[in-house]
Amino acid sequence: MSRRILITGASVAGNTAAWWLGRAGFDVTVVERAPAFRDGGQNIDVRGSGREVLRRMGLEQSALEQGTGEEGTAWVDANGHIAAQFLTADQDGDGPTAEMEILRGDLARLLYEPAAERATYRFGDSVTAIVEDDEAACVTFARGRTERYDAVIVAEGVGSATRAHVFAQENAPRWMDLTIAYFTIPRAADDDRLWRWYNAPGGRSVSLRPDRHGTTRVMLSVQQPPGGEQDWSQERQKTWLRKRFSDAGWQSARVLDGMDATDDFYFDVLRQVRMPRWSKGRVVLTGDAAWCATPIAGIGTTLAITGAYVLAAEMARSDDVVAAFAAYEHAMRPMVEDAQGVPKIAPRLMNPHSRLGIRLLHGALSMASRPAVRGLTGKLFGGSTKEPDLLQYDQNRTDGSSDAPERSVTAAGKGALSPLLALGAVGLVLGVSAVVGRRNAPDPSHPRIRKWYRGLDKPGFTPPDAAFGAVWPVLETGLAVGGYRLLRQPSGSARNTAVGLWLLNTAMVGGWTQLFFREKQLGASAAASGAMVASSAAYVAAAARVDKPAAAVGIPFVAWLGFATLLAERIWRDNPEKGR
Repeated sequence: MSRRILITGASVAGNTAAWWLGRAGFDVTVVERAPAFRDGGQNIDVRGSGREVLRRMGLEQSALEQGTGEEGTAWVDANGHIAAQFLTADQDGDGPTAEMEILRGDLARLLYEPAAERATYRFGDSVTAIVEDDEAACVTFARGRTERYDAVIVAEGVGSATRAHVFAQENAPRWMDLTIAYFTIPRAADDDRLWRWYNAPGGRSVSLRPDRHGTTRVMLSVQQPPGGEQDWSQERQKTWLRKRFSDAGWQSARVLDGMDATDDFYFDVLRQVRMPRWSKGRVVLTGDAAWCATPIAGIGTTLAITGAYVLAAEMARSDDVVAAFAAYEHAMRPMVEDAQGVPKIAPRLMNPHSRLGIRLLHGALSMASRPAVRGLTGKLFGGSTKEPDLLQYDQNRTDGSSDAPERSVTAAGKGALSPLLALGAVGLVLGVSAVVGRRNAPDPSHPRIRKWYRGLDKPGFTPPDAAFGAVWPVLETGLAVGGYRLLRQPSGSARNTAVGLWLLNTAMVGGWTQLFFREKQLGASAAASGAMVASSAAYVAAAARVDKPAAAVGIPFVAWLGFATLLAERIWRDNPEKGR
């Protein structure tokens, strides 16, 4: 068994790996570029398998006790009034705010202190070269020393220099079109225990989050394509933010004043790390260095803890480093790919560029926060279903025994409908929707509805009736294909969430025709149309985590609803006397 291990990076993934490898009897050294342990950092959360790992370490309760105290998430307008909110006390599962919300530095220290009892930590140093021979990896450090290790674990983060050296040109980053700055400002008297999220036109947002240290954590974000801003000097980055947020409103002035005085400013252009392999010889990547999914995915810390645990467990039960690394990658790839499947449209939807878009977002979130659909929202924000089977890594199997059960991600086929039942279900759902839609259609069989609709003042970009008649069958066919494919997938929270959203959107189509054509509620129909943009985008995002073709055939539906929302809003505005 390989015994002498080097870990580069002393944050969440590195400290978790050090804890478990030290427990298994390895001689572990952790090297960290920073001159001392780094406290601070922004809010992170731990869900699913990550919490299970902390539970096995005996740290779950301590992490809960050291949490930020955040009680929920609220979207606010320019006056600070709440447009929609999700309180943790009202959620059956984790919502935007998870039960375990903690600062990055607090969690890293919680892991570091017990890990340091079994591992040697060297701060203020870094790796400059790694050369392998048949027996070991020869590592040269910035301070000049050279040492030999049986394996090197790289846990340095998204911009890992060691990864760039060992895996040169292998990372194909996926840019997420979102630029974010994090920093800490003094707490104000009216700061509460909610994560308050404010959207400003131009794809800008300001977030304020509580902590237990008497300060407030800030996030500024701008939705735009990357322009190399991550390589600018800190002063240029701050100047750019001042210019972009000078007229944003709400508490932007307070935030910008606080930015000038903060000592923990962090700025990044979000991108995923996409590596074709996570190991090369005796060197292996874990955490963000291997797979950064970005904060948009919502489970980055869970991935870091789970991945480090799985890596350590595989190394503990195998004498072959290369085989252990391969087993680790086999176990973690499904969860990582699932997390990285978030569509690039997500940042655009959550950071609208127009005031109308912001109103529609708030309307959709307000609808999603209602008790009738709140449980579904919790599932959307929950962890991945493609987590590795942690039962195979029993705590008693740190002696290298090989009687672990065969790896599995999900029980193949469990809960999947047969082709006949799936077709029947799709036919029934779309049939009911079609009947409702036809009942309200402005065709010759409904002369009053037809006359009223033709009498509306419509914008010049309104398609002719024939175009509407041609488009809807195509969109409904796409929904039918997507629903069928999802129903044929094994049951699980991700699949069931996608099916639930498919049903919701299908039902909302019929409901919209009732509002617009039969009840002539022009304002309500415009709001409902905007809510459907959000719900259909959520459907595509959920379906992408289960079956990418099902998600792909739903994209035209989202695009059409976006157009229909603009049309419905314009008709409502131009016909104030013809609605109810």
